Amino acid sequence: MEKYKSFGIEDFVWDIYFRQWVLSPTRESDTEWNQWLLENPEVLPLVHQAKEVILSLHVKELHLTDEEIRLSVQNTLSLARQRRLGEINPDSPKRHFYRSIWFQAAASVLILFIAGWWFQTHRMHPLAENVADLVFNGQSGFKNDLIEKRNDTKSALRIYLSDNSSVTLTPGSSLRYPEKFADAKREVFLKGEAFFDIAKDPDHPFLVYANELVTKVLGTSFIIKAYESSREVTVEVKTGRVSVFAKSDPDLQAKITRRELEGVILSPNQKVIFERDQIRMVKTLVEKPEIIVPKSQIPHFEFEDTPASEAFATIGKAYGIDILFDEELLSGCPLTATLDNQTLHEKLSIICKAVEASYEILDGQIIIHSRGCRN
Repeated sequence: MEKYKSFGIEDFVWDIYFRQWVLSPTRESDTEWNQWLLENPEVLPLVHQAKEVILSLHVKELHLTDEEIRLSVQNTLSLARQRRLGEINPDSPKRHFYRSIWFQAAASVLILFIAGWWFQTHRMHPLAENVADLVFNGQSGFKNDLIEKRNDTKSALRIYLSDNSSVTLTPGSSLRYPEKFADAKREVFLKGEAFFDIAKDPDHPFLVYANELVTKVLGTSFIIKAYESSREVTVEVKTGRVSVFAKSDPDLQAKITRRELEGVILSPNQKVIFERDQIRMVKTLVEKPEIIVPKSQIPHFEFEDTPASEAFATIGKAYGIDILFDEELLSGCPLTATLDNQTLHEKLSIICKAVEASYEILDGQIIIHSRGCRN
């Protein structure tokens, strides 16, 4: 992240990786950015003002000409510079400049202009824009000698790779891969949707390039949906752990080459959604989480006067999902219920209703909100 030391406000506003952190922070991005800010406190004022500009995106889009957009952008950044340099009249009423109607409108236009420019630029030639610098510019060891398989049938097509991994392509999808993996990295390129079952090989990370995302694994199974016509790219984990990062990540090459998993880390039943038009990444749960422990270890979800805290812990362990709650508060909430046949969300809803609590999904975790029980 060395390059950010020389950034100005507009540089931060235009930077995709910075925008992802502001609009949709994850534990990983928060840790990385907050650590960097601790090490570089001198940039804090610029970062705060850049965040204010980006957060003003929530204002309704205005219909302006190209010239009006240009002037609005100039005015917005000019005001930000004046605020930074103390050039605004000190006798004027103190008011956060980002709250004024004209600033919000201008900032909205600025961000929409950025998003529109980025979206159009990267959608014009998806394959060339998203993998050209990795394949055709020689950063990949095999350059153009790739096999391309396209599924033109109406059923799934399974492809076996040289490392004993398999990729199951859905109809209309295609995969580019080398006949034999010869480098320290195993790299393939996906257009469409596929299920990956990757052979474990910690010394040779497996990388999937799909639109704006890079998915890195050491050996696991997961699903990627990356249709050119879709506004989203999603990665869902079935088993093991996966790391996902944007192609625009300033530390892209380091994260690709190092053996460790970095970026947004996904565990079973978690997924990441990259919203291409808004340029943001959201970590959440898959729609229908499944129990991940072996059949012999699946518990009976039968609770009789069981503390709710214990019930949540049992469910979280079975699904491999972190369920965060106040253990002391919920240990005094007894639960009697049989939940063997319910889905995860049904289990949670029933328990929460019984103990006067609620839950939300945040950053791939489940957060239980409770004030305790009346009884």
